[in-house]
Amino acid sequence: SAAMQPTWIGFVNTTEDSLLLLEACLQGLLNHCPRRPHDRERAEIIRSGSIFVYEENASGIKRWTDGLTWSPSRILGNYLVYRELSAPFPPGEKKRALPRNPYVAGATEVMHPDEDRMFHGSLTDSYQFKEDGLVKRTLCVPFRGCVHHIVCYYKAAHVKAGVIHTPSEDSNLKNLTIRPDLIVACQNNKMVLDG
Repeated sequence: SAAMQPTWIGFVNTTEDSLLLLEACLQGLLNHCPRRPHDRERAEIIRSGSIFVYEENASGIKRWTDGLTWSPSRILGNYLVYRELSAPFPPGEKKRALPRNPYVAGATEVMHPDEDRMFHGSLTDSYQFKEDGLVKRTLCVPFRGCVHHIVCYYKAAHVKAGVIHTPSEDSNLKNLTIRPDLIVACQNNKMVLDG
C-alpha cells in the first residue's frame, strides 16, 4: 500500500482547530487516513506536528496504535491528553502516579505552571515522562453516523517556538466555514473517551 502521510502538519489548540481540519477533510481539501501506520512507518510519521484524522468505519481503525508508551489520559477541554513515558509499565503493574516532586517536572523545560497545564493538562510531574518526549492530544466527533477521530502529536517547545502552527493560523484553512451540524455534533458529544 502507498506510504502513509499525516492529514496535516501543525498543532490543534482549540476544538475549533480540530473542526477546521475535519471540515477540510469532509470538503475533500485534506485526506482522512485510510489506515493506521505500519510499524516500519511509525518512526517517520509519528513526530511533533503530525496530525491524523480518520473515520472509524472507512479506515477499519477501532483503536489507534503508534508503538509509543503513553501515560494514562487526562481531560483538557474537549481533548484527551497523553504524555510519552520513558519506559513501559512493568506487566501487571497499574499506571500509578508518582508522588509529587516539584523538582522533577520536565527538568530540561522550564515552564510557567499555567503554560505547562495548557500543553500537558494535569500531566505535569506524575509519571516518568520521556525527556523531550511527545504529547498526544485526541478528539472524537460522532457525525452523521460516522465516528471521526483527530490525533495530534506535538512537543510543547515546538508550539511555544512557533515551529508548528494551528489550522486557524493557516491561510488555506482559517476562512473555511465549519458546517453548523458539525459544531452541534461536537457540543452534544462533550467527551467520548479515545484510546
